[in-house]
Amino acid sequence: MHLTNLHTHSFYCDGKNSPKEMVLAAIDNNFNSLGISSHGPVNEETDWNIKYEKIEEYIETVNSLKEKYKDKIEIFLGMELDYIPGIGFTELCLSLMKRLDYYIGSVHYLGTFKNGVRWTVDYNIDELLRGINEGFQGNIRKAVETYYETISEMAEEFQPPIIGHLNLFNKNNKNNILFDEREDWYREAVKKCLNVIKNTSSVIEINTGGMARKYTEEQYPSTLILKMIRERNIPVIVNSDAHTTEDIAYKFNDMYKLAADIGFRHLVYLTKDGWEKQKINYCDENYI
Repeated sequence: MHLTNLHTHSFYCDGKNSPKEMVLAAIDNNFNSLGISSHGPVNEETDWNIKYEKIEEYIETVNSLKEKYKDKIEIFLGMELDYIPGIGFTELCLSLMKRLDYYIGSVHYLGTFKNGVRWTVDYNIDELLRGINEGFQGNIRKAVETYYETISEMAEEFQPPIIGHLNLFNKNNKNNILFDEREDWYREAVKKCLNVIKNTSSVIEINTGGMARKYTEEQYPSTLILKMIRERNIPVIVNSDAHTTEDIAYKFNDMYKLAADIGFRHLVYLTKDGWEKQKINYCDENYI
């Protein structure tokens, strides 16, 4: 198989290691390609997005690594860009898209507190509940439906090359404290979203980052949702959402097997000419 990961963070955002260290880890794991995808800039000061003053340095660094290691691995310059309700992608993000090899379109923010500060669905349960209480009058169902509607809006208007961690809302839904994804209304919200995505050029990632960092016991999106994705023939790629070198290929073999068991016949990988399909191959023993 063409081994790859296109969701890779570094110390330019909230990752631990340098881009070079991530590249070397990928080479050590016999990867054919790697995409570096720092969290893109946002208007708010955060501890997880790249700072404005570091953008040019980041781009130069990744492009230099492309050249330095071109005989060992193909490197792609990417970013994970935030699609924000009521705003969409900022003008800066739109301009950056033109300079990137690809980007991951993700929804982290879902609203603002009464004090004007934006809140995310994935920080912690206290922030999430406060956001739902202040922004949705405590209506969890409405918040979840709005989340998927926002992803649908992003997909329909921009068709991001990759849609990041589709069901990120589940990160803080341990033991179904907020909702049960088997409920009819939840499945309907996901179906509506997937029915939009299937008519775009976007790829959905199977993301192991939540498991690697012990936030979740299941990949994003859940197996239930992956079956719905398979039914609609939406292309998928396995990504690690790596924030450390140790997690560059976290549970990849398990995800290859899961995808095959669900009925996916192919995964996709990125080339300089666009997406290519490859048959799924996995081993009984982890080889990564």
